[in-house]
Amino acid sequence: MCSTLFVLASCTNDKNPAQQYGSSVVQSYKSAQKLDAEVNVQQVQKSIQEFYAANGRYPADLAELAATSGLTLKSDRYVYNPENGTLTERP
Repeated sequence: MCSTLFVLASCTNDKNPAQQYGSSVVQSYKSAQKLDAEVNVQQVQKSIQEFYAANGRYPADLAELAATSGLTLKSDRYVYNPENGTLTERP
């Protein structure tokens, strides 16, 4: 009679493939959001400069910029200085 011995090994440090996939999807989503925010800031800054070139002044606020440029702005995401046209993203 022949007997077979099965050895089962388990590694507690390995992640479940579903967890790895979920982590990857979440990281990709966060990276895409960050890139979108960076591109949006660049677009808004460009629109501010175009407004200045056309009007000889910076827009009074982001609402004025949105009205003239057609951009959809989430003004709660930015700090805008109308004196010098600088725009920074809120932390």
